[in-house]
Amino acid sequence: MQKNEYHHYIPRFILRNFAIDRYERIFTSNRKQFDQKRKFWKEKKKGESLQIYDRAKDQLDFSLVAKTYGDINMYKDLNHDDTMRVEKKLANLEEKASNVVREIIIEASQAKSQIVLLRKNLYDLRKFLFIMNYRKPYRRNQFANKNFDTATWSLVETFMQEHNLKNSQEVWLQNVREILDTPHEDVEDNPRVFSVDKMDYKLRTIDSFLAIWQAGEHDEFIMTSNAFGIFEGINMLFSPMGPFQKAFHWFYVISPKLLLVLCDNGFRKEIGLKPLDMFFWSKHRSHFENVPHPPPIPEYVNISQRKLNLDAKLGGRLDFLEKDYFDKHTGIKRQPNDKFTFTFVKVNSAAVHLVNSIVLNEADSDLQVSFLSLSYLYKTILKYNKNVTKIDKHTPKDFSNMKKTLLRALNRTHEEDLNLRKNISSGNRYWNLCTLIN
Repeated sequence: MQKNEYHHYIPRFILRNFAIDRYERIFTSNRKQFDQKRKFWKEKKKGESLQIYDRAKDQLDFSLVAKTYGDINMYKDLNHDDTMRVEKKLANLEEKASNVVREIIIEASQAKSQIVLLRKNLYDLRKFLFIMNYRKPYRRNQFANKNFDTATWSLVETFMQEHNLKNSQEVWLQNVREILDTPHEDVEDNPRVFSVDKMDYKLRTIDSFLAIWQAGEHDEFIMTSNAFGIFEGINMLFSPMGPFQKAFHWFYVISPKLLLVLCDNGFRKEIGLKPLDMFFWSKHRSHFENVPHPPPIPEYVNISQRKLNLDAKLGGRLDFLEKDYFDKHTGIKRQPNDKFTFTFVKVNSAAVHLVNSIVLNEADSDLQVSFLSLSYLYKTILKYNKNVTKIDKHTPKDFSNMKKTLLRALNRTHEEDLNLRKNISSGNRYWNLCTLIN
């Protein structure tokens, strides 16, 4: 009998980028506290703990990476001898994606302005970003609890009958398994993936392009359970066509300084967002319309000059045309080693705070926030109170308790810091103890 396993919906290789022993040092003059923590820091590997604010408990604490942002047996397949086979497949994709993310972080840390990714690696990353959003408890519970509108639930029931699935949660698990097993470019044609989710996959991986946003020296992105794949766009419950969503951006925080962004193709200059105005009969725009949106620049293997001219005529969008049109009309065969050059887009403080505000506004009552600096998290709450009128006029969140807790901790840290520095003799090896304030 296989034991229960803790499965992350935000992977450990991402969470370690927020590890407290890599960043902020908090001073303490409490020797007893030092003795208690000393053994812990010697035994734990570097990058295994996060400092968090727990909203349900209204307190600051630390949490092990291994036990944060996950759930028990998320991918357990009771209909197969190897009940954890989906988790094993996911681990393989995660390893590939982690190498791409690591390369992005390294290049950005070396003050590079651009990074070149191969098509095969970009495909792995795109699939990973979708799966990471699809694997969240919200999506799994949506299927487990049959939380669909009438029309969609009818489609789910038909899909269950066609594929001999016993319950709707098996639909979710089969979708995860099939997407993992199917080459990225063929997912949209796989009949064993639920049609609504195939459409979602297409929207994120074909009808959008990837951008990399970089926070400035004095700014940082925060991490929460919903900070990996959060939506910014139009959400209309009542429209002539029924419930309607239009994503301008999907945000994926990969480090305190870096954000992967799937951008709607309307941000391409040759397309624009004006067609949306005709659809809605009014102007709807992203809060990030003024942030630069440079699409990646493709470089094809063994491509003729004639085809390069065609790509230039289409505004560099050749690679993002519909698959059938691309194959039939361009004569270009996509190669795994085709190159894509991405620009690191340096975003200002206002944009960083707005992203963080959206992350906080979508958080549940049991919110846990992982962060680097206490002072910046406090500033984030202040900025949320100013930004919330832009992003949510009707149901803003109340973070007043969080604000008070952070302010008390900041005042106490400042006092301890001053007293400790005053009494430290040169060579004292206890001065930089990493600890958390409770």
